Amino acid sequence: MLSQGDMARAFDKMLKDLPDLILDTPEAPQMLGQFIARAIADHVLPMDFLDCHKGKVDCEHARVALDRAAVLLSMKREMVRLDNVWGVGGGLRPVKHLVKEMNLLLKEYLISGDVAEAEHCLRDLEVPHFHHELVYEAVVMVLESNGDTASHTMMKLLQSLWKTGLITVDQMNRGFQRVYNELPEICLDVPHAHSIMENFVDLCYQESVITKQLRDTCPSRGRKRFVSEGDGGMIKN
Repeated sequence: MLSQGDMARAFDKMLKDLPDLILDTPEAPQMLGQFIARAIADHVLPMDFLDCHKGKVDCEHARVALDRAAVLLSMKREMVRLDNVWGVGGGLRPVKHLVKEMNLLLKEYLISGDVAEAEHCLRDLEVPHFHHELVYEAVVMVLESNGDTASHTMMKLLQSLWKTGLITVDQMNRGFQRVYNELPEICLDVPHAHSIMENFVDLCYQESVITKQLRDTCPSRGRKRFVSEGDGGMIKN
């Protein structure tokens, strides 16, 4: 039976082999960091494994792996996250948990404006079939923010996710349509939700985030509204 010391020596060898491993697997340092974090959480590796390497590692790739492990172990709700570092699909997690994670992701994004980090966090959730929920939560957050800054910031995120393929046409449509359907209820808490929605929809269409068909189905409180200049100034019923 392998002891913690045996496991520690095995992981030490993998840390030393990282310069070779990244040639075939560029994300090897991050992946190894995840394995180390889970191994420590499961008591497969000794709790002081990371401390034993502090200030003693010259390899940049090994430092990346050890830093990732340290971050994962220090994060709040770390066990919820570490349960998935072995590759367990995010789809096994409760829907309420996924919605909460997406809300947190979006709130952090609105503060930082870091699109790359938001994309990384979304990929880490490992629920590509559930990305329509991110679209829905993002649009609702724009309506509740009552500000142009949030609209432009969120549009940039949706635009990037659309271009990278993380969000499909169907998911974009489903997310927006859900908000369309719930606008009457949303207006009870956000009186100007209709006008904010129309402005955001037009902005997203102008930046090629959504289709013309999706823009044209945006509710307009039963009144005529002018659509974008691309329609030649025609009035839409």
